[in-house]
Amino acid sequence: MTEIAIHISEGFPVLSYTLVSEPLRVANRELGQRAFSWTAVSDTGGTVSSSSGIPLETKPLPLPVPDAAILLASYNPDRAATPPTLAWLRRLDRAGVLLGCVDTGALVLARAGLLARHPAAVHPEALAGFSRQFPLSMFIDRLFDFAPPRMSSAGGIATMDMTLALIAHHKGARLARRVSDILTYEQRLVEHHIEPAVERALDPALRDALVLMRGNLSEPLPISEIARRTGIPGWRLARLFKRYLRQAPISYYLRLRLERARDMLRNSALSIGEIANACGYENIEVFSRAYKAHYGTAPSRDRTI
Repeated sequence: MTEIAIHISEGFPVLSYTLVSEPLRVANRELGQRAFSWTAVSDTGGTVSSSSGIPLETKPLPLPVPDAAILLASYNPDRAATPPTLAWLRRLDRAGVLLGCVDTGALVLARAGLLARHPAAVHPEALAGFSRQFPLSMFIDRLFDFAPPRMSSAGGIATMDMTLALIAHHKGARLARRVSDILTYEQRLVEHHIEPAVERALDPALRDALVLMRGNLSEPLPISEIARRTGIPGWRLARLFKRYLRQAPISYYLRLRLERARDMLRNSALSIGEIANACGYENIEVFSRAYKAHYGTAPSRDRTI
């Protein structure tokens, strides 16, 4: 069973809590077993009220190490950035736990020093302010991001996408798609790349392949392995990519990795070598050539910090 700790503080957004817990509940129902377990936690336990005044019972820290932990802060994230919470997050990070955050929860992870090498998605209107407050942390302009050992949402409905990615990571893309269908939600599998009208028409196997690609950017999977996991022959997967996306699978995968690299170059202080490694390149020269071929400029010239 996958254990998930949802850390909340006074004034937490109840919508975000629902968009984490409800898809997990539906996933359990569809599987016919308790595959996911979630626990609301806070520093001292007891009742914590949401921003709309809805109370929620929580368990106190510390807890047994979960498989994943998600931070739901408030409009005042300093409430959540307490010494016990920061110490707990650092302990989980050392244990290799998948750490997530929603909206201002990114500031708590930043205060814990846990966004120096891994990014958090934030709303574009908050990007500049977050970056000024924590210049050594990595914030990216996306609605959601899922790249273990981190996952993140800029808030609002995008939190559903983060949770669906978590379900896909542990139990497969088909279950995530089924949960999405039950909740009558159009899942944003890959941001900024597919027009909504096209996305609605995607073949299920192609959607599964996109989830696998997005979840494995730092350690890219062979296309043959992606085809195997989606349950179709490699030639058919290639045809689906050509039909719907007008690209070969390997070209599309490369584009995803390089777009992540550009996000990191423009929104972090990591070295080019570290960014190359985070995007699946062991050799910085190979990365630089691929980047220049795609964007027409060297990585070193494409930094804004």
